[in-house]
Amino acid sequence: MSDFIFKSATELAMLIKTGKATSTQVVEEHINHIRKHNGMLNAVVQLFDKEAVKIAAECDNEAKQGKFRGPLHGVPMTIKEQFSIKGTPSTLNSSRLNRWVASDDSVVVERLKMAGAIIIGKTNVAKELFDYQVYGDIYPVGKNPYNLEYSPGGSSGGASASLASGMSPLEVGADFGGSIRIPANFCGVYGLKTTEDTIPRKGLIPRKKREKAFIFNMAVAGPMARTPEDIELLWKVLVGSHKSDRTTPKIDWNNNKDKRPEEYKIAWTDRWKGYEPSEDTQEVIVDFIELISAKGYNTEKAVPGKNLHMRSLSLYKQLSLQLIMQEMPWYAKPLFVKHMKSSVFKGDRTKLKWKFRDSMLDYSKVMGKRADITNEWETFFEHYDFLICPVGYGNAYKCRKPGKPIRYKDERVAYMDYVWPYNACFNCSGNPSLNIPLGIGQNGLPVGVQIVGPYWSEPDLLKFAKHISQYTTGFVKPGWY
Repeated sequence: MSDFIFKSATELAMLIKTGKATSTQVVEEHINHIRKHNGMLNAVVQLFDKEAVKIAAECDNEAKQGKFRGPLHGVPMTIKEQFSIKGTPSTLNSSRLNRWVASDDSVVVERLKMAGAIIIGKTNVAKELFDYQVYGDIYPVGKNPYNLEYSPGGSSGGASASLASGMSPLEVGADFGGSIRIPANFCGVYGLKTTEDTIPRKGLIPRKKREKAFIFNMAVAGPMARTPEDIELLWKVLVGSHKSDRTTPKIDWNNNKDKRPEEYKIAWTDRWKGYEPSEDTQEVIVDFIELISAKGYNTEKAVPGKNLHMRSLSLYKQLSLQLIMQEMPWYAKPLFVKHMKSSVFKGDRTKLKWKFRDSMLDYSKVMGKRADITNEWETFFEHYDFLICPVGYGNAYKCRKPGKPIRYKDERVAYMDYVWPYNACFNCSGNPSLNIPLGIGQNGLPVGVQIVGPYWSEPDLLKFAKHISQYTTGFVKPGWY
């Protein structure tokens, strides 16, 4: 029986700090666990075993002298493959970047190291980070720990599988259209999509040396973990301004620490019009609302008017294409759009809007519309503290060819419609949102809900998650463990 696997990062940090465990013991046990189980999951694609053990020994020597690097001193963790770590590849699982090696650390990695964390490996991703499954040109197909035939989600699927299988107590994912929340939901862990522009994005994705600039709208880094306490611990390490990114402001965080449950007003919905989820998902939402209502929270079934979610999705698709294709020569764009229509967006009901040439005027018009949409969401949150809604149509689906419709309980759902409508709208608006795991569904796969807040409400979201976790099943270990 292991001593440290499936313990939280908070627990591990305390064991190391009090001398009840050494970092070397904790790190070696996690490395051995990865070696034992990773072959069936393909969650970890780069293992830094020798370097990790060396750093753990340094942390142990410092601990003996009463010196600690930070709140994660000596705690092992993994990180999504896309983040730059000096001297290691970030390929995005694509042959286009198969020789790309980072020349320095990302800001996220810098902060993890300063906090004392030991990064023991990098985790698997969807090719070019653009799918809700994990596959690509370089790494083997990622699997869901609860059923190997099912997707762990994407693009941070290796991250969620690593957490759910006990290979790591902490992860950092990135979210451009649900890439933190969907894997977290598929694998039954917590995943926080942070408010846009609150975690610096230097080193978020690999960039060629000749690039002079790159626009990152809607993409954010965020913590993933098995407990809300660990999400909060890691979020505090990651968040805040940095000299490399002046767009990350110093923020007076919205924290109603003295607010009682009965003082909160929470909106909820079990469906978007036009994207009705499964009956199972609707039942999960309703049961959760009954639970929090019983604990004193005021709840009201409500969504913004004027079809805001659909307009958000439409604008997200337009802006995301502009961002994805910003480096492409104009003649390659129609080929890319054709590929998208025949793969991940096959059967999607909203049209892909694009031009052979995108001007700065086109981009500025979209950003103007985006500002209006964000204002509409924020106006909604002037009346409610949170919005609770589904993360997708249902829980994890079987691995399949991208674009192939998903069948769930005799219903046929377009490939992207299964998950993206409930996630991409909040990438468009920039609002923070948190996946909360609620245990295992009838089919043996994790279920959960998404809770969304106004800008800079992460402290409140985490306070709520910690409070309500006392009454929910939360994370459940896979049956094979």
